[in-house]
Amino acid sequence: MHNIRSLIATSALAVLLAAPNAGCMAPVQAVNAIEQSAAQRDLDKGIAVLRAHIKALQDKGDPLGDYFYALGNSDGWIEEVKGPAAITALFEKAAARGSMDAKILLALQLATSEPVPGQLDDSMGPRQNLPAWEAGLAQLLPLLKEQCYARRLVLDAGRPRVRYYSIAYKIWPTFRDGNSFKNKQGQWETVIPKIPERQKVWEDIDRKCERPQTEWLDATSTQR
Repeated sequence: MHNIRSLIATSALAVLLAAPNAGCMAPVQAVNAIEQSAAQRDLDKGIAVLRAHIKALQDKGDPLGDYFYALGNSDGWIEEVKGPAAITALFEKAAARGSMDAKILLALQLATSEPVPGQLDDSMGPRQNLPAWEAGLAQLLPLLKEQCYARRLVLDAGRPRVRYYSIAYKIWPTFRDGNSFKNKQGQWETVIPKIPERQKVWEDIDRKCERPQTEWLDATSTQR
């Protein structure tokens, strides 16, 4: 967030300095600076809605609010808690208070050996740590039978919303494709071979995962 604001301020200053000598280029730069400023205002407004949603949940004692706060710090749009251990502790607190989403992402973190829970837009695999992968999946499978998704607060074209992720989708491609890595000798080593039977278990959960497709949080919310 600070970098974005600095970039916009720098761009605006460049317009002011260049305007006397830049001829027809100055209006173009000015338009760009105005557009960046408007985009920043939209971003700030959207994040304010997300923060208000978190606070409303926390104020009524809903552990989902603690989970969203943890995930906001993991995603980086909240910058109040730093470091993998401290951010993971936020998820553990939310899970202890009953957040199923937090429990699911902690199990997924164990399976994928990620430094923090979340990273829901990234591809995932065992990271050469098969024992952790299997331990995480053993925790994850019964959780997904209770709730097949994890939620995330996002801005979609500038509009605040809750997005739902089918977590089994993070798992079954590994069993479809297998997982290998190149060792220090430059040779490929297989961590997980292709296992169609295990692919089917996780893919079935993914395909049967019913979840809302649209949950807008702004006042002008409409179904799309």
